[in-house]
Amino acid sequence: MFTAKTAIVLLILIGMSNGQDKILLNDLRIDAKQNGLFLTLRSSLPLKIENITGWVNEDWFYMTVHQAQGDTAELRSTQLIHPILAIENTNADESTQLALRIKGNIENYEFYLSDDEQTIIIALYYPAETVVAFLDQNESIIISRYKLNSRLRSVFYLTGGALTISGVISGDGSEGGNTELTLGLIILTGTYLYDLLTR
Repeated sequence: MFTAKTAIVLLILIGMSNGQDKILLNDLRIDAKQNGLFLTLRSSLPLKIENITGWVNEDWFYMTVHQAQGDTAELRSTQLIHPILAIENTNADESTQLALRIKGNIENYEFYLSDDEQTIIIALYYPAETVVAFLDQNESIIISRYKLNSRLRSVFYLTGGALTISGVISGDGSEGGNTELTLGLIILTGTYLYDLLTR
């Protein structure tokens, strides 16, 4: 009878310890950056970096974490941020796989562990040409915001021209400063330079 009780207690303790060793992945956060995506995945217990693998297949990124399970309902309910189109989680006996469908190409990826080893940081990088095209597009948008529209540009040129002509006509040849001429030339020059720089 003593051995039966001891065996039952040992089985219960082993079951409890196995349950505690099960790592649960349950919180995913997505941050979109200009050069790629940064994912933060929290776990219930510390992880080992050698238990994390990943690969890219067309428009999907896959990550497998060995000796862990994913909270499928929680992970699939993560708020999607462009360019992520879908999140899937599949659990197996000894691992879990997280799959993200992404609009666009991922050229490279890296995994990092936080100091407490309970947070995986996944850096997904776009191809270099995608980043350059994105930066060029943003630069042209910024420049276009500061361009003078045609009506305002015409007003500045007409005002500057009118003041310049008025200053030349009203000039009496004296050494005193001609305010209209000076102001007209400043407006014309400033408008021309601004227009040239934002073209």
